[in-house]
Amino acid sequence: MPYIEVKAVDRRFEDPAVSQRLIEALTDAACGVLGEEARSQIWVVIEEVPASRWGIAGRPLGGAAPSGDR
Repeated sequence: MPYIEVKAVDRRFEDPAVSQRLIEALTDAACGVLGEEARSQIWVVIEEVPASRWGIAGRPLGGAAPSGDR
């Protein structure tokens, strides 16, 4: 069972159609590599992460500075 997990900032998925397109595109891409017979076994899970819980370069993506910031 191929399992594809996507984690992204939640604001990317405000439109439910975005999730649907991503699921379809990832499934199609996996089938392109694994073969069409794998389609019924491919799982795609999208986890929406709040920006305040996502960090880049030591800072939350949500804009708040980490405590102890110099």
